[in-house]
Formats: sequence, structure tokens, C-alpha cells
Amino acid sequence: MLASMSSVLKKKHENLCTIKENIKNLEDLLGGQVTLARQYSITKLMNSQQKLDTLFKEHMIKLMKFFAKAKDNGVELDVNTQIEIMSKSLTKEFIGPRAAYNLGNKALI
Repeated sequence: MLASMSSVLKKKHENLCTIKENIKNLEDLLGGQVTLARQYSITKLMNSQQKLDTLFKEHMIKLMKFFAKAKDNGVELDVNTQIEIMSKSLTKEFIGPRAAYNLGNKALI
């Protein structure tokens, strides 16, 4: 399969003279995939919810993996956004700390 892809890419780039043109063409080909990867990373973060039987530590490790994957895909999230995502993903048992964070955060606005 890779050999056939290689020959197809080689034919497509035969007419291009410079490396700059080749790179530009490859960026155009892969641009959609990069956007989809970013979207997928953000969706995974926004939809992650702690399950009742999951330990807090395990859930945080899972979120950290999602944040790392999002960063690898070019997503830039500031610290406050990361805290918001973590806070909203926790179970109802954490309503006290979440409320305290929200009250403190509103005082800064």
C-alpha cells in the first residue's frame, strides 16, 4: 500500500520544480487531516467525564493524556481553560471545590 502511495505522490509531484512547491502541495494535501486531528482532540477533552467508579487520579491522568495529544495536534489551551475543562469533567462529589473555584474565578473578572 505504501509503495502505491509513493508512486502516486511521485507522479503528482513530477511537475513541481522546487522543494518549496513540493512542501506547499503536501501541506495542502494534509491540511484537512491536521484540522480533523485538532477537532478530535478538543472533542475528546470537552466530552470527557469522570465515571463514578473511576479514581480521581486515574481520571486526571486520562485528561493529561488528552491535553498532551491536543498539544501535539497544535491546540493551544491556556491554564484557565485547562482548569475549567478539568473542573467540569468531575463527578458531583466535587461540587464544593468546583463552586469555590468558580466563585474565586468570578472575583478576578
